[in-house]
Amino acid sequence: MILSIRSAFPRNVFELMGKDENSATYALGWALERSPSFAGLLVESIAGRPIDISDLRIALQKSGDDRGFTDIELRCDKALHAIVEAKQGFELPGVEQLSRYRPRLREAGFESVALVSVSATPEPIARIKLPSEVGGVPVRHLSWGAVRGIAKKARRSAAGLEEKLWLRELIDHLEDYAAMNRTRDNMVYVVSLGSDAMRDDCDRTWIDVVEQDRSYFHPVGNHWPMQPPNYVAFRYRGQLQSVHRIEAFDIVNDVSTVNPTWCSTDVDHFVYKLGPAMKPAKPLRAGGPNDSIKRSARVWCAIDTLLSGQFEQLGQARDETNRRTKEAEESDA
Repeated sequence: MILSIRSAFPRNVFELMGKDENSATYALGWALERSPSFAGLLVESIAGRPIDISDLRIALQKSGDDRGFTDIELRCDKALHAIVEAKQGFELPGVEQLSRYRPRLREAGFESVALVSVSATPEPIARIKLPSEVGGVPVRHLSWGAVRGIAKKARRSAAGLEEKLWLRELIDHLEDYAAMNRTRDNMVYVVSLGSDAMRDDCDRTWIDVVEQDRSYFHPVGNHWPMQPPNYVAFRYRGQLQSVHRIEAFDIVNDVSTVNPTWCSTDVDHFVYKLGPAMKPAKPLRAGGPNDSIKRSARVWCAIDTLLSGQFEQLGQARDETNRRTKEAEESDA
């Protein structure tokens, strides 16, 4: 038997709601209500100390006098009142949004209050981009990867089979929301580099960024990846030149602050630190069958299709990757 929703095949029960912010938020709320182990660990990560969750109340999409709807509100008797704002991808809530929810935490008597951000952004980067407090209320951040890690820890200590089942469903569902979490993913993001100078007052090129700086950067989203791949490859001078593992990344608004020889930018960019270059076993021409890959096109390929020497054109590696993906999806279905 096969279940599909608008030609998509849900891998877990939470995907019945799709893969957007609401789906992740509802999944998180449901798992908190069904798993005392998970609720205890998550509340502890927010409050910074263990809290009795026997009176935990979880509210999703709660409206208020501010005419807004909070994603999740958590109340533990008088020990904690927290508002959780969840985002898909690397987006973070703005100060204006957090300030709008701040008045809801003015009720007297709570030992701890917190505004909590959840997104794919790693905690070290969020600490730089988010304020430490808004109107005297601490601002915390948890990455989806961290939430998923808490769920894994809770599943190991969960008491019953039903609790373990819901945590497994949550862990599976949050995999697509967590950044740099699929360590076994062998897909490579292949980009084209130009040899022209990036700016008028400097002769630094995109090729120099890769070859000399062992770095690469691109916008977050807007037809570019919303989360970093494990591998990136570069094609220039008519063929694929190298494949690199991404060893680390940062999110920077103006990349020229990282390296003054780079071009200036005014939107968030991923800045990658690249591992050593891995070279194809034999030349892999940049085009495809009938030169179907345009000069500036970006494609995804399995790493072995690029490095093994099995193919002569990048388009063949792309097509083989697409064939495998389709075959795996049909097999999973």
